[in-house]
Amino acid sequence: MPDMRDSVDHLRPLKLPAQISVYTAGGNDRFGYQDWPDNPLIRAERRRLRSWLSTNIPIQWGKRVTDVKHDDKGVTVSFEGGTSAEGDILVGADGINSIVRQHLINRSAKDLQNVIPLATTIGELDLSGEAFKRHLALGHSGIMCIRPDLGFVSFAGLHYVHPDGLSGHYYWNLMEYDSNVAKPDHWLQTASKQEKLDRALRITKKLAPELREIFELTKPEQIREQQHVWRDLEIESLPAGRVVLMGDAAHAMMPIRGEGGFHTLVDSLVLGERLGELAQGDKSKDPAIVRQVVAKYNESLIGRGLQAVRDSRRLDLNATRFGPDGKPLPAEKAPALKPLPDVDIVLGIAA
Repeated sequence: MPDMRDSVDHLRPLKLPAQISVYTAGGNDRFGYQDWPDNPLIRAERRRLRSWLSTNIPIQWGKRVTDVKHDDKGVTVSFEGGTSAEGDILVGADGINSIVRQHLINRSAKDLQNVIPLATTIGELDLSGEAFKRHLALGHSGIMCIRPDLGFVSFAGLHYVHPDGLSGHYYWNLMEYDSNVAKPDHWLQTASKQEKLDRALRITKKLAPELREIFELTKPEQIREQQHVWRDLEIESLPAGRVVLMGDAAHAMMPIRGEGGFHTLVDSLVLGERLGELAQGDKSKDPAIVRQVVAKYNESLIGRGLQAVRDSRRLDLNATRFGPDGKPLPAEKAPALKPLPDVDIVLGIAA
């Protein structure tokens, strides 16, 4: 396998550590999370991470599940186009609208999802030169403003640095507290891109100039047209058998704490250990052993996932963190908000 950090780092080719800055109503001091030796932080670019995870794996893209049948002997999955696959265990990692989950617990995604009362305006733009340097100085990887006094939370994130190291692609989410966000006549459903941008500029005008700059640099055509409604899942029980869930299929959550992808990776590590138990001899053929092993996995998945979903919804940055074994981290090993050092920002490939 190629080195993961080098392969997925969204700051590449810049030589800067991953860093998320948090700004509150208390002032403009730089606190946040950074990639420290004692508290590692990897901020992965999604496409690079997907490519790294796909190393030496023959993936079949474009498959859509139409049916799942499972019993004590195994699992059969049917796909559009008439093809099918058989196996001992089916892992449903197919997102918040999981078809596998629907077949497993006989409940639709609509019945399970909770609407998060945040009306979100989204912008995407490239920054270069001095503007790029200023935003990297605010937070190498991203800038979070938590301002309940102004009625919003915002996150401006660096998606990736362009290959020349002189510019980067950013996105921002401006999230306003709004209990009516899911109604069909919500203003975001009909507002033009200009109207969305005008509102964003009006709402953020009380931020410090350096924190509102990214909104002011955005053009109307860089505003996302489609409304995004955040939803999460609280699943309190799952049957133990030959079908298991992981990731957003089991515990979709708000992205505020940046833990959705992290818990998916924890799921895969914990599930890998459990499947290793079933790989010994003919254990995977014994339905009683399969149920016992999967029940153990589900217990960890549900307990950890439920807590993470609820902590993310409460925007609790200091809530319990979990380690790669799925167990809570002791306070001294958990990531914590710390003062962030200022460094000289140098752009370019040799930076």
